[in-house]
Amino acid sequence: LKIAHPRPQSPVEIMLRRAACRLSLRRSGVAHNEAPKVRKQSFGYGDHAPAGAPGFGGEHQLYPPETVGNTVKYIGENMTNLPKRKEIIEGFGYPGQRHSAGGLCTIGRIYYGPGRYDYGRPKMPKGWFANFFYPVWEFGHLMFVADRWVAWRVLRHILGIAICYIPFNLQMQWNKKMIEEYKTHHEW
Repeated sequence: LKIAHPRPQSPVEIMLRRAACRLSLRRSGVAHNEAPKVRKQSFGYGDHAPAGAPGFGGEHQLYPPETVGNTVKYIGENMTNLPKRKEIIEGFGYPGQRHSAGGLCTIGRIYYGPGRYDYGRPKMPKGWFANFFYPVWEFGHLMFVADRWVAWRVLRHILGIAICYIPFNLQMQWNKKMIEEYKTHHEW
């Protein structure tokens, strides 16, 4: 039985039709629950809540410190916790790095789990003073404690801009000197 086509087919159309037929008979991994395992709520390599990870700990890590004792614990524990190798590598980036999907921004969490201050519903401070300065505390806590890799990312951008800006600035200064020298020897 021969079916007449309204027009002759190009080699590309023939190739696409054959590929569709060939691939339609394959076993689908998604249908058989063989999809790759994807870690939810955190990205990057390694454990998502290792021992000694920044931002995890006791009550003093969950909301802005309101007592002198909690302040001393918070500052002492976080300022002596050096950046981990994972934070530096995730901050500067690498080819094929996974990123996170965000609503307003795409800042993900490389450390996430029970014990982190924003796991579940964040606890709000009790006093009005701590509530008033909560946005300032949260910015500092995210940039320099819980998600320090973001600070490394900002540092990467500042260094990159400086490295690209310096040659252009030098060239601009040389050109200014050349124009001033030209003006002294020629009528302007």
